[in-house]
Amino acid sequence: MEAIHQFFADRKAAWLKAKGKSDATDEETADLEQQARERFALANWLPDAAKRAGQLSIVSHPSKFSHPSAKTTAIIAKAKPKADGYLRTGNLEYALDVYGNAAAMDVYKFLSLPMSDSRPVLEHLEEDTPEAKALFNISSASYEKLKEGFLSVKQSEGNKSYSDRLVKQVYFPVADNQYHLLSLLTPSGVITKLKTTVDAMRFSEQASQARDCRRNGLEHETGYDDVLDLTVTGYGGTQPQNVSVLNSQNAGRAYLLMSTPQPIEKRAVRLPTSDFFSQSLRSWLFKDPMHELHKFMLDINNMKIRAAISNTIIYIAKMVVKEATTLRVTEVGWSAKEHYQNLEVNQRIWLDDAHASTRLEQSDWIKPLSRQFARWFLDTYKKVLSADALTLGDQELFHVESFIIETLEADEELLK
Repeated sequence: MEAIHQFFADRKAAWLKAKGKSDATDEETADLEQQARERFALANWLPDAAKRAGQLSIVSHPSKFSHPSAKTTAIIAKAKPKADGYLRTGNLEYALDVYGNAAAMDVYKFLSLPMSDSRPVLEHLEEDTPEAKALFNISSASYEKLKEGFLSVKQSEGNKSYSDRLVKQVYFPVADNQYHLLSLLTPSGVITKLKTTVDAMRFSEQASQARDCRRNGLEHETGYDDVLDLTVTGYGGTQPQNVSVLNSQNAGRAYLLMSTPQPIEKRAVRLPTSDFFSQSLRSWLFKDPMHELHKFMLDINNMKIRAAISNTIIYIAKMVVKEATTLRVTEVGWSAKEHYQNLEVNQRIWLDDAHASTRLEQSDWIKPLSRQFARWFLDTYKKVLSADALTLGDQELFHVESFIIETLEADEELLK
C-alpha cells in the first residue's frame, strides 16, 4: 500500500504546486490544501477516475504505431509459449501498453501500482481479491460500480472487431487466387522488452567494465554479450507520446533485429598472395563514394564540407573493412600456408583469425597497414576519376592515413 499512498502524495503535491501562488496568504494556502485533501481523498478520486478509465485502452498491440489517428479494436493478444526460438508474443512476459486521453493517464498509473504482493491494482481488481475490496471500500460508490468503471480500460467498444484504413495491411495467400487481408499491429510490449534487454546488455555497468577490461587486455569474470546488426527505428516523429505510453517511455525508439535469410553458400573470396588491397579489392565497388569525395573536394572549403570529406573517407574505409572480414570466414591459419608467404605480416594479422589475439592485444601492426591502406585509397581515387582526378601528394596521404589509424583504433568492430 506504500506505493498507493506515495502516488496520492505526489499527485497532491503536484496539484498544490500548480495552483499555489508565491504571494498567497496563510488563509488562502490553508484553503488550497483543504481542496487538495478533498480532491485526492479516495472517496472523491476513485469515482472520478472510474469514469475516466473508459477514455483509455490497455492493449498488447496498439494500432497507433502505424498512424497516430488509427483506431482499431483494443486487442490483448494471448499466445502459448513454445520452444521455437522466436522472439514473439507468448514466448516472454512483457508489460501491456495503453493509449487514449492523456488527461486520464493518471488512472493507468494508479491501476499499475503494486500492492502488498507486488501485483498491480488492476490484477487484484480483476480477481476480486480481499485487498482490492478493502482498497475500493468507500462510502461514495459501490465496489461493483468502481470495478466496472476501471475494468473498462480492457474492454473493446461494443465488443466488436474492427480495423482501420490507416493500419498497415497485407494480402496473405490461403489458396489459389484467395487471400486474407491482414491488419498488421505492432507488439509494443515485445519491442519494449527487447529494447530494455539489449540496452542492459550493452550499456549496464557490468558490460562497461567488461569492455574496459577487453580494451586494456585484462580478464573479466563474466565478460559481456552484444547483439550486432541492430537497426534503430522511430515511432511518433517529434511526438512519440501520441502513440502509446510505452512508446513515450522509449522516446519513440525501438530496435529491429537483423532478419535477412542465411546465405546458401559461402561467398567466393580472393585470398591475397602478396597484397590484399591490390589483389582482393575491385575498384568499381568504390566508384560512387569516390565520385562523392571528388565532388566535395571541389566544393567551398568550410567546416561542413570538411566534415563531409571525413565522413566519406570513413565510409570507404568501412567498405574495405567489410571486404576484409569476408576473408576471415576462410579456415583459421590460411595465411601460414606456403602459397601466402609473400603476404605482409601486418595484413596476415588483420585478415587471418589465427592472429586474433595479436590483433586485439597489439597495435604496432596498425601503422604499416594504415600506410598501405592510404596509398591504395589515393591510387583508387586516381583510377576511378581518371583524367578528372585532382593531383594528390604526401599531405593528402598523411591526412587519409591519420584518419584510417584513428578509425581502426577507435572502432572495436573493425578489430574483431
